[in-house]
Amino acid sequence: MSETLGPLEATLSIQIPLRLIHRPLPPGVPRLAPVVLGLHGYAMDADSLLPVLDRMVPEEFLLVAIQGPHSTTVPGSETAGQPRLAFHWGVSPRPEDNRTAHRNAVTAALAWIRENGGDPLRVSLVGFSQPCSFNYRLALDPPGGVPFRALVAICGGVPGKWTEEEPKATEASRATAVLHVSTREDPYYPLEKAASFPSRLVGRFGHVEHRIHEGPHRIPTAAIPEIREFLLERG
Repeated sequence: MSETLGPLEATLSIQIPLRLIHRPLPPGVPRLAPVVLGLHGYAMDADSLLPVLDRMVPEEFLLVAIQGPHSTTVPGSETAGQPRLAFHWGVSPRPEDNRTAHRNAVTAALAWIRENGGDPLRVSLVGFSQPCSFNYRLALDPPGGVPFRALVAICGGVPGKWTEEEPKATEASRATAVLHVSTREDPYYPLEKAASFPSRLVGRFGHVEHRIHEGPHRIPTAAIPEIREFLLERG
């Protein structure tokens, strides 16, 4: 009697649309403008992120918000009888799938930026919540080897497997400045967890700041002028 074989698995890659929105550059801005690429949190979208970024990103920057390629519904909206569509960067049990989706999204956005007035040598990432750890990981090995000028991480985490020693810094990451913003009442990244973030970042990035503000898991209003100043200086 022949042995019955179980199912076999294959993983393929497909192309899906990537939506982005951007703020028009004002007249007189040089053709190659510095860039801020914004990434929203889980169950959010680019449309809700762009107005907040608009308050923290200087006018002379090309401001772009990209939308996560995976869709979901806003938690709680189903029970309210009005389910609302939202987006995210991947929740696959295979972490490499989520990282690949994030990397491909940023890579595609960078190609669009090069063709639409952005300086590919002056790109900074601003992320809220879910994409923060993805952005940190990506900065060690950025697309095309071009370092990001700055990373702003708001109410997010550091890759879980990062220690103070491993993985090692890269030439690209040493050229990148970091501003990590935490809030005191964040249930996902409480201060006792966030306390270890600076020591896990400082050995990998050329400049690291950690700011703490009052509030829950949201972008604190008090952080907006700090982020703006950081981007003016480091972006």
